[in-house]
Amino acid sequence: QTCALPICVHIPGRKEMSITNEILTFTNPEHVYVPLVEQGVPATCLVKVGDKVKLGQVIAEKGGRFPIPMHAPVSGEVVSINQKMWHASGRMVETVVIKNDFQETKHESIKPNNTDALTREQIIEIVKNCGIVGLGGSCFPTYVKYQTTLPIDVVIINAAECEPYITADYMLIKTRVNELIGGIKFIMRATNAPKAVIAIKKTKEELIEILNNHLANEENISVFLLPDVYPAGWEKYIVQKVCKKTYRGLPSEAGAVVNNVGTAIAIYHAVTNNMPLIEKVVTFTGDGFNNPQNVYVKIGTDIREVLAKIGGYNNEVTEANLIAGGPMTGKAVAFDSLVVHRSLGSVIVQSRKIRLVNPECMGCGKCCDICPVRLSPILIKRTLEDKDYELLADFKANNCMECGLCSYVCPSRIELTDAVVRAKTALATRK
Repeated sequence: QTCALPICVHIPGRKEMSITNEILTFTNPEHVYVPLVEQGVPATCLVKVGDKVKLGQVIAEKGGRFPIPMHAPVSGEVVSINQKMWHASGRMVETVVIKNDFQETKHESIKPNNTDALTREQIIEIVKNCGIVGLGGSCFPTYVKYQTTLPIDVVIINAAECEPYITADYMLIKTRVNELIGGIKFIMRATNAPKAVIAIKKTKEELIEILNNHLANEENISVFLLPDVYPAGWEKYIVQKVCKKTYRGLPSEAGAVVNNVGTAIAIYHAVTNNMPLIEKVVTFTGDGFNNPQNVYVKIGTDIREVLAKIGGYNNEVTEANLIAGGPMTGKAVAFDSLVVHRSLGSVIVQSRKIRLVNPECMGCGKCCDICPVRLSPILIKRTLEDKDYELLADFKANNCMECGLCSYVCPSRIELTDAVVRAKTALATRK
């Protein structure tokens, strides 16, 4: 099934702010706060207050259609199972709080594997048991992608990182390329894919050179260049560019499996040593920070501890927004008691530009022209306000990919993306 590529735009970013420093490692917080929710689905807590836990021990399991375990990022004592903290979803959620004993005592399950002897099914099971999820923001359980019965022609590593401020994948490629390639090979075995490509924007010349040098002797892994546009990191866009065809439901329909750079590296450590996903790189950036940079942190870290390590806030910025995630797709958070969860890619503190007068819709149609999935955001917003849910369904609000482009191009600064997301939620709750 072929399809015309969506309209894309070049968005000037501020990536240079966070790539001048090396990745800072901060893996010894006083406490970790593991959120008991993921993808909006609650998780069942498997520990109680007073329990001693080891690093990598399963402490909760996300339920729903695709269950997946959550692990203790540190060893120590469970001191709470219901303390609420801010989450990247923009709301407060209950967390499992573990007081760090700073011993890093590993659970018995964390041990080296004989990777050469592993079957496809065993690799998939390891990926599931280690709690590997999409680190590009989706948090979708990775093992599900590998369980397809459809033939997979290519593994695509999404290295576009098209959010204007995030540079976690940039720094991972720069510093951990061997782990990335190792992870790709495991993914190819898990999917029986004969080849893989690393899809990256053509403007990232430094990374392209690094990748080409390390792939010189790899016959089945290559670099695929993408244009420097947004949303080039959209899964469907990348599949269309690489495979020359599209799909309705999942990339496997087009013979592809897509994973993020960080996910591939996490898979490398999972398959090699049964290491669960308990640490990740998060970009802390924006003019509201004194020293923007990428930080390697434990899942569940309170970002206030990280801020103390990177120099804190820029006092010259008096009015700012704190955004959990990228500026295009993230959520504004009211307080900085925000915890790192498995798919949080960045924390941005950016000076607030106040526009005193927001005019009504001008009828320019830019939001409709720019939408990658061909929606009419302003009509969806009006229909939601009229509570005409039958018409709302006809406008296919459920197809919104929440890229943020409609809000970005709107000359009236109408929060169209938020309105369409509310419409999706309204339709879902009425089913």
